[in-house]
Order: sequence, then C-alpha cells, then structure tokens
Amino acid sequence: MAITSITNKKLKLNTVEAMPTAAAVDATDGASVDYSNKSDGRILLILENAHGSASKTATIKKGNGLQGVADLEIEIASGAKKCIVVESGKFVNVSGTNAGKVIITGSSADIKVSAIELP
Repeated sequence: MAITSITNKKLKLNTVEAMPTAAAVDATDGASVDYSNKSDGRILLILENAHGSASKTATIKKGNGLQGVADLEIEIASGAKKCIVVESGKFVNVSGTNAGKVIITGSSADIKVSAIELP
C-alpha cells in the first residue's frame, strides 16, 4: 500500500472557506501531512472516526529529530472529530523519505485526517 498524502487547506484572512474533505489513512502506512517551511501553530490537524459504533485510536508518530521521543495516541469516540496543533520539533521528520512531514496512523481505516494551514 502507499501512504495517504493529505493536502493542506490554506486559509486566507477574512475569507470563508469550506471544511476540507478528510481522507482515510492507509491501513498499513498511514497518512502524511506536509509541514515543510511552516512555523509551529500554523497547521490544524482534524482527526475523525468514521466508524458507526466503536471508538478508534489515531497515532501521531514521533518525528526522527532530537525532540521526537514518543508517539501521541488520541482516542476518538465513534463519529467524533478531534482537533490538534502539534509541536513540529516532536513530530516532524527531518530526514528520510518523509522529511518535512508528520505521519499519522489509525487503528483502522475508519480514521480520517484533514489539515488546515492557518494564515
């Protein structure tokens, strides 16, 4: 399988935009969100559980830099959405195939991800 690439929805000040469509994480490889050249606090991750009756877990994988020491697991109730802004030093990969990206996996393909880049 291939990692799901999440496209950041870029917002402009004082402009109304539709919520981005969430993409399901790949069951094997997860999803990647582009954080290259972005400062902390500018990307809002929206995590959804599309399962009809069971809670699921989304995992934001630790980055491969010095601060990347632990994954962040987020429990999401059935049908719920959660939002988070993550610290780039802990979760962005600095080298390798996924350099400049945050990787998110799910306990199943019911986990969906979208990203909003704030102005």
